[in-house]
Amino acid sequence: MIEARHVTSAASPIVLVELQRSSTTDLAQLLRTAVAAGDVRLVVDLGERKDASSDVLTLLHRAARHLRRLGGSLAIVAQPDLKRLFDVTLLSQAFPVFVSREEALRDWR
Repeated sequence: MIEARHVTSAASPIVLVELQRSSTTDLAQLLRTAVAAGDVRLVVDLGERKDASSDVLTLLHRAARHLRRLGGSLAIVAQPDLKRLFDVTLLSQAFPVFVSREEALRDWR
C-alpha cells in the first residue's frame, strides 16, 4: 500500500509518501504523479522495511536526480538497518536518509 499526502513545513509544502507493501512500479507511478502535479519536495517513508531491492534503490536514486534538476529534492525515512544499506551503497550521499518521519520533516531543507 502506498499513500501520499501533503505536509506543510516552514520552507515549502512537502509530499510525504508512505510505503508499506507495494511494488516498485506502484512507487514509480506515485512519484511520477507527484512530479506531474508540481510537487518537487518529496519524503519517502519506507516504514518498517528492513531491506530494499536494487530496483527500489535505483528508482529512488533516479527520482532524486530528476527532482534536483527540477529544483526539488528527495529525502528518505528508513529503519536503522535499511539506513545502513543506504550508507553502504553511498546513496545517503545522494539524498538525506532519516530514521524517523518527525526528524525528516523537522530537519530536512
